[in-house]
Amino acid sequence: MTRPKKLVVCLSLADRATTSRDFPEPLRFLEERGYECRDIGLPWSHPAGRLARVLRLAPLLRRADLVITTEYFLAASVSAVLRLSGSRAKHAVLGLNISSNRTLRTRANWLNRAINGLFFGRIDMAVVASKPEAGIFSRVHAIPRERFAFVHWAYDLPEGKGAFVPPERPYFCLIGRNNRDQRTFCRALEGLPADGVIVSHTAPDFALPSNVHSLVEIPYSDCIDCIRQAVANVILVQDAERGAGHITMVTAMHCARPQIISHVDTALDYFIPGEHALTVPVADMGAVREAMQTLLNDPALADRMGQAAAAHAAQRLTHARRTEILQDRIRTWYDTGRIDWEEREDGQPPETGTATG
Repeated sequence: MTRPKKLVVCLSLADRATTSRDFPEPLRFLEERGYECRDIGLPWSHPAGRLARVLRLAPLLRRADLVITTEYFLAASVSAVLRLSGSRAKHAVLGLNISSNRTLRTRANWLNRAINGLFFGRIDMAVVASKPEAGIFSRVHAIPRERFAFVHWAYDLPEGKGAFVPPERPYFCLIGRNNRDQRTFCRALEGLPADGVIVSHTAPDFALPSNVHSLVEIPYSDCIDCIRQAVANVILVQDAERGAGHITMVTAMHCARPQIISHVDTALDYFIPGEHALTVPVADMGAVREAMQTLLNDPALADRMGQAAAAHAAQRLTHARRTEILQDRIRTWYDTGRIDWEEREDGQPPETGTATG
C-alpha cells in the first residue's frame, strides 16, 4: 500500500476563490522532497465569514503536515480549527499583521486568555514585517517571543503604466486605509501652494479642504502612477500600536520618491530618516507642514532622497531577496524547530530568539 504524500496547505485572501496545486516560491524545497500542495485563495469577507470558510476546510487541515497562512484573522481562524480538530500540522504565518481597526481583543482579561488560547495558541511560527510587531503580538495575544521571525515586506514594481491624472499643481499623496491619519494630512496642506491626494477604500468621513482630492478604490497601477508623480508620498499613522504602510512605503522607494513618514518604530526598519524620508511626530500638523514645505522649496533635495531610497530598495527590498530569506526561515524552522529572528548585516548566521519591541 502506497503511503499518501505529505501535504502542505496554503491559505490566503484573494479577490475571488481560487485553488491550485502549485507551490508558492518559498516552499518549493518541499516540492523537491515529494510533498503535495493545496494553495487556496479565500474571498475577502467579514472575519466571521473567514472563520466559516476555514471551518469547511477542517478535514483538509487535519490531514496536513504544514499549514501556511497570511493575515491576522485568517491566521486566527486556522489556529482555532487546528486546535479544535486535533491536527498535528505545523502552522506558520507569513505576514502576521492587523489590516483594519478590528482585533480579537476585549476589555475582559479572562476572555482575552480564552481567545488567545483558541485563536493564537496554534501559531508555531509568525513572520512579522517590522521588529516591534513581535512585541505587540506577544504582549496582546501571548504568542511566545521565540516563535517570531522578522522579514522585510518586499516586492518588485509590476510592469505597465497607470492612468492617473495628476492635479495641475505639485501634490502630496496619502494612500492606504490601515491606521492612516487623514485629518492631519489635510490640516497640514491648508494654505500651502500644493494639492493633496487621498486614496483609500472609502472616502474620508469629514469635509476636505479645497486643495485635497479623494479617490476611492482606484486600480493599483494608478496608485503607483500617483506616487511616481508626487512631490512626496506621505504615510501618517494614528498610533504606533500596529504595523502600517509597509506596502506603500516600499512602493514609493521603488518609485524613487521621497516620503514624509510618522516617526514610529513599526516604520523605521525600512529606511534611513533624513536620507530616504523626513519623519514627523504622530499627529503633529506643524511638523508635517514644515516637511512638505521643505520638499516643495527644494525639488533637488526631494529627487536626491528619492534616488537614494530607490537604490536602497533595489538592494534590500526586492521579491527575490524576500523569497530567499523566507525560504531559508521556513526550511530551518521546519527541519530543526529553530526560528531565526533577524538576518545579520555582516553575513554571519541569523540571530535566534531575540525578538524585541
